Amino acid sequence: MAAPNSSSVVLDSVVQFLKDIPPFQFLPSDELTKLAGSMSLEYFAKGTVILSAGGKASDSLFVIKKGGVKLTLKTDDGMEVVLDMRSEGELFGLLSTMGGDITRLDVTAWEDALCYSVPGDRIRDIIARHPDVAGYLVRTSITRYIDRSLNEIRERTRLLADGERLLYSLGVGDVAKTAALTCYGEASIRAAAQVMAANKATAIFVKDETGKALGIITESDLAEKVVANAISSDSPATFIMSTPVISVDASERLFHALIEMLNHNVHHLLVTRDGMPAGVITYHDLLLLQGKSPLALLRHVGQQSTLDDLVAAQGRTYEIIPLLIREGAKASHVTRIVAELNDRVLTKILELAEEEIGKAPVPYCWIVLGSEGRREQTFKTDQDNGLIYMDVTEEEPPRVAAYFEKLVNYVSAALERCGYPPCPGGYMATNPRWRQPLSQWKAYFQEWITDAQQITSEDALIFFDMRAVAGDSGLCDEIWRRNRELLKEGNLFKSILAFITINHKPPLGFFHQFVVNRGGEHKNEFDLKLHGTGPIANAARLWCLDAGITETNTIDRLTALQQAGYGDAKLLTDLTESMEFLTALRLEHQLQLAQSDRRISNYVNPEKLSQLQRTLLKEAFEAIARAQDLVKSTFETWVWTQLR
Repeated sequence: MAAPNSSSVVLDSVVQFLKDIPPFQFLPSDELTKLAGSMSLEYFAKGTVILSAGGKASDSLFVIKKGGVKLTLKTDDGMEVVLDMRSEGELFGLLSTMGGDITRLDVTAWEDALCYSVPGDRIRDIIARHPDVAGYLVRTSITRYIDRSLNEIRERTRLLADGERLLYSLGVGDVAKTAALTCYGEASIRAAAQVMAANKATAIFVKDETGKALGIITESDLAEKVVANAISSDSPATFIMSTPVISVDASERLFHALIEMLNHNVHHLLVTRDGMPAGVITYHDLLLLQGKSPLALLRHVGQQSTLDDLVAAQGRTYEIIPLLIREGAKASHVTRIVAELNDRVLTKILELAEEEIGKAPVPYCWIVLGSEGRREQTFKTDQDNGLIYMDVTEEEPPRVAAYFEKLVNYVSAALERCGYPPCPGGYMATNPRWRQPLSQWKAYFQEWITDAQQITSEDALIFFDMRAVAGDSGLCDEIWRRNRELLKEGNLFKSILAFITINHKPPLGFFHQFVVNRGGEHKNEFDLKLHGTGPIANAARLWCLDAGITETNTIDRLTALQQAGYGDAKLLTDLTESMEFLTALRLEHQLQLAQSDRRISNYVNPEKLSQLQRTLLKEAFEAIARAQDLVKSTFETWVWTQLR
């Protein structure tokens, strides 16, 4: 502990710091100097519990100089609820200091923290003699907890069924009690099947000589690959195993296991410890824990047999978003759940359409675009889609075209009934331009890449996020394979794409202040999507097209770039964290708008955010600025002088 009054230089620095910190900025200079002389500087390492709920009252008020703390409360069932996060310039310990009896909240350093401590008698004296200081502290520190009573906060987790809460509180290792059955790759299919039968198991993992999992064999593999295709049971297990093995570490939360199952459409998840097989968790295991949950809702959507029932089932999708947010799910997990639910709705609509108008005359693939293609939808999304179908002979086009026109009109109308409005820009399969045979789609991409112009590149941007949802995904895969080859020589296209990519700068001014709209409907606000998540998505897309990576989700793209050793690893990490934070901020903001029956938008007023949120927002915008500088230095060419 260091006393600031041991040096006039140190004392002056404390005074200068306090001059910018409310409520101390309301104090006269002599009072401020006297206060600074009574303060001490304390260091708390990350994870240190500074104040403990139920413990002795604090005898000091703390002012954070560097780092940050979190204020938490344990619920009746032992779960930790984060009430607030505080960072540089913010205070904590006031309730404890003023109450004088016990500490009511846990305060923990969420990163290394330097804090000035103000003796309790000094702060009580100042409050008694300075009404403006007292008024500020009451408004900002006490009422923020009166408005959110502790009983209400304890009740928050009861929004979910008991099983649903377990999804967020339990670790995978707590549930995966079944050992992972394994066999070596050289073992025969017969031997693997015998082990499964003896253990009444539905899957076995194939491992290499080091013990690491190579693949998985399930009951369906035995039926579909061995029995149906008359494969000899003496063949090695590696011959029918599915790869890669989708795994999750035992330390992860069950929600992470759920996300992996949804993302990869698997029913068995290998649980590992230190990279080695330790257990297995199944879809059934998670269903046993579920009440009102993503898995239950997905299953419910799939069970509907009429459009009216599907409309009602889909309406429940947005009930789950607030629950996921309130329970602390990562923003990227929430958007993936939303995308998965939307995919299931679309797939079911296509099933209903084919029941009504008949099976398609040729194979087709329904694709989704933009944020839907990236699995980054938030509360509301419009229809961004297209349709690819197999090329046909010269005699068939009228019949085939007529069928798909009828199909897409049915689907679009059904989607609208389910709450997905038409795309204002016309990027929909109902637009004949985006409902074409494979050869025409190839021609589109070839023109975009090899005969690049700014206007066509802007048109093309949304299609480089395309993702197959239903039908023959091989049609979409074939386009991506061809695009990878075309992009190797597509430097002009990538340069134009780079120019478009950095059009929207992060709203930070020269002096590190937020730049907001000066008038209009969104005065004093800026668009978090246009200037935040959008630029990150644009940069990640461009880099992946350059690297030949076909992921569409932004965080998946950033992860794949890191794994490929592409670009600045530190910047990619910063952008990943920024994307998570900005998406979380968008979701929280949109949830507040929805709950107050206001129109959903991405506009926020930075003055209405907490100090911590503003700090993290600036860090995110700085990372975006660095990314755009890198894009410019890498892809800028002579053509930029010809663009607007």
